[in-house]
Amino acid sequence: MSEESKEFEEKVRAILNEPFWISTIKSDTYYEVQHDDTDGKDTGWLSVMFDELGDARISIDHRPSLRFRTYGGGGKNIRTRIALMILAEAIRLDTM
Repeated sequence: MSEESKEFEEKVRAILNEPFWISTIKSDTYYEVQHDDTDGKDTGWLSVMFDELGDARISIDHRPSLRFRTYGGGGKNIRTRIALMILAEAIRLDTM
């Protein structure tokens, strides 16, 4: 493994281990993107949303969402919640 790869992995772990909020992500706003191979159909949507408590919700094709809570709400998958915030920001940037 290259030194650059090691440094990158260390940065990823540091990011995932430190709770934060990305200032451009707004609560109660769905960040949605449609997958690349739609063939003109209105299916294949990925949605990420953070509620007013900071819990992350993710769904596919507007089905019932899965919730990933904050520490205060009994969250067991905090790194996953952080990754979902990064995903929401990526979706926001891709759909601007």
